[in-house]
Amino acid sequence: MSRVYRIEDGRAVRERQRALPKGIVAEVWPDVFEPGTFWISEATKRLLDGAGAPLTPSAVVEGSRIPIYFPEEAREPASLPSEDSLRVRVLAGHGIAVTWYGTPRHAGGRPLPEPTSPEDAFFTLIKMGSRGNHVWRLFRTRDEAVEFMARSFPQDAEARTWAESLVVARYSELLSPGSV
Repeated sequence: MSRVYRIEDGRAVRERQRALPKGIVAEVWPDVFEPGTFWISEATKRLLDGAGAPLTPSAVVEGSRIPIYFPEEAREPASLPSEDSLRVRVLAGHGIAVTWYGTPRHAGGRPLPEPTSPEDAFFTLIKMGSRGNHVWRLFRTRDEAVEFMARSFPQDAEARTWAESLVVARYSELLSPGSV
């Protein structure tokens, strides 16, 4: 499993991103609550480190510590973004876990929310090069996940079990020393 890195030198991140050859994509997510701070995947860190001295992370989180829940109807679409991409976006929003909520075609009879700001718990994310947009719901606490999954997926016992078994109870626990 790959790692996710928090980089507080936003200027260096953006300079290195711009220095990459045309057509090379380095996925970088700005921290929603801490301006100038960015979250990147291990693959992106390797790309950016190739353009200078290695970037020094202020936090490193093992990707497996940010669980992703895929309800049955979301388990195989080719348009799903990568798990690394999802995990980086979740950490940028100070989340601890995420669930797929729907697409315009598979809303499960519920209206799809339209996020109004990066701080929203709901966000959209698509696979690069895909046309299929997906709505996701990040969780900032275990209690929030348990309540939401019970309300939104009442017939899915696996969803509630998933939420109850989240590795950490809150975002700060992912960043504590020795948490990798």
